[in-house]
Amino acid sequence: MRTSILVALTGAALTAAPAAAHPAKEDSLRWTTTATHRQPATFNDVATGAGGTWAVGGDQKQDFQDQRPLAMRWDGEAWKTTAQPVKTNATLESVAVGTTKNVWAVGEDRTDPDKPKPLALHWSGTKWQVVTPPAVPTGSFDDVVIAPDASVWVTGWANVGGKERAVVYRYAGGKWQALNAGLEDSVNGNVLTVLSAKNAWLGLNAGLAHFDGKRWTLVTDLPTDGSQIPTAMAAAGPKDIWLVGVQYTSGIAPLALRYNGTKWTKVAVPAGMAQLYDVALRDKRPVVVGEQFKDNQTATPYVLRLSGSKLVAAPAPKAATGTLTGITTAKDRMWTVGMSAASTQSPFTALAAFTR
Repeated sequence: MRTSILVALTGAALTAAPAAAHPAKEDSLRWTTTATHRQPATFNDVATGAGGTWAVGGDQKQDFQDQRPLAMRWDGEAWKTTAQPVKTNATLESVAVGTTKNVWAVGEDRTDPDKPKPLALHWSGTKWQVVTPPAVPTGSFDDVVIAPDASVWVTGWANVGGKERAVVYRYAGGKWQALNAGLEDSVNGNVLTVLSAKNAWLGLNAGLAHFDGKRWTLVTDLPTDGSQIPTAMAAAGPKDIWLVGVQYTSGIAPLALRYNGTKWTKVAVPAGMAQLYDVALRDKRPVVVGEQFKDNQTATPYVLRLSGSKLVAAPAPKAATGTLTGITTAKDRMWTVGMSAASTQSPFTALAAFTR
C-alpha cells in the first residue's frame, strides 16, 4: 500500500456509509502483534525473500507532511532499524527482497516539497545506498519488484516531456531503461507484477495495462475513468493472478479481480465501506489487507480471505484505529504491516503482526 494512495482515498472514504464485517468462524488467521518501537511512524509495505523480511515506511516529524525514510528488518526475534542515507523529508513506499545483499526500497524525496523526486535505495548487505534515479524534473516511485531475471522494475509517476504521467523503469547493469511506450496518457503507476521480460501487469490510477516486451496496452476488463483503482497484485502463475484495490460506486468499496490467463473477472467481496491495499498468497490462496470504516470516520485494520469463490472477512490485528498497508508470505508465517493508534487523537505507531 502506498501512503500517497492511502491518504487520498481515506479523505474520499469518509463521506460514505459505515460498514460492518464479521469474521468467518472457520478462519485460522490468528495475529500476533510485534513491537516496532517507532512512534509516530507508519509502515507502507513489507516483503520477504532470501534476504529475510523487511518493512519500510516513514518516521513522522509533522503529520504526513515531514517524514524520514524508515526501513526495518526482522532478525527472527525483533524488528531492527537500519540507518538511512537520506536525512531530509522523504518516505519509502515499497520494498523488494532478493538476497541478503540485494534489497530495494523506493519512494519519494520531498527535500523540495514543490518538486518531489523519485527515491531509490539499495541494501548491499551492510548499508543502504541511494541509487541515482532516472533524470526527471519531478516524480515519485510507488512500487518496486525484482523480476525473475533479477532485474529491478519500478513504477510511479514522473514529469516526462512536460507532462505528469505513469512511468515504468527497469534497472539492470547499473542503468535505468524506460519502459513507457503506451503509457503516454496514463495516470500514476500503483503496482507491478512482472512474470517475465515479455509478460508484466501494471495497475494504474485509471485502469490496468499489460506489457508484451515492447509496449503497455490497456485492457478492457477495468474501466479507465478512475472508478476502479488497483493497488496490489499477487501471482500464483501467469494464468492465476489476484488483483485488489478500491472502487467507487455510491461510496467507496473493496475491489477484487482474478485473472485466469484469458480475462479478469470480479470476485465477490463483503459489502460496506472499506478499501484494500495489498494481497499475498498462502498455499496459492489470497489473503488481503486494508482498512474498513466505522462510525463514518474511524478506520480499523481489515483482512479478507478466500472462502469458496468469494472473499470474506477474517480476523485482523486488534487496534482501536489503524490501517493495514502491506502483507507478505514468509516460510513459516504471514506478516502484515501498517499503522495503529490507541485513539483517533493518538500518534500512529508502525504496526507489524504475524500469523502462523
